[in-house]
Amino acid sequence: MENEREEMESTNGKSKRVCVRVENDAVCATGGRWDELSPELLSSIFVRIVPPELMVKSVALVCRNWMEIVSGPYCWTEIDLEHWCRKCCIANRSHLIDPVVRKIVRRSRSTFRRLSTYRLGDVGFSFAASRGPTDEFGGSF
Repeated sequence: MENEREEMESTNGKSKRVCVRVENDAVCATGGRWDELSPELLSSIFVRIVPPELMVKSVALVCRNWMEIVSGPYCWTEIDLEHWCRKCCIANRSHLIDPVVRKIVRRSRSTFRRLSTYRLGDVGFSFAASRGPTDEFGGSF
């Protein structure tokens, strides 16, 4: 069983159609452009392959569209800063944890579903709790 792969350029030359043939069946897909993907889809890709600190430092610098996506709420529905917080505590920088958590909670525009930290202070905790997810009756979880 040998796979064959063909690439055919479309008439405008911007997108490619990729066909993969496995015996008698063929699967074809049209390749697109990164800037044509929805913000939800791009953020889903970023969250799965890039740690949060690199997302802010590098992905946001690629282009304006990616910066807006990283700055928006889509990338911040599940916030896991536990590893970063532990590194801060080891380096005697635990005073940075509360301000960073507040900034990321604001960035999520209160759409986050999960927040994982280590040694979060009272100020950061109350800020996150007051803007965190609510149940169907309006109470916090």
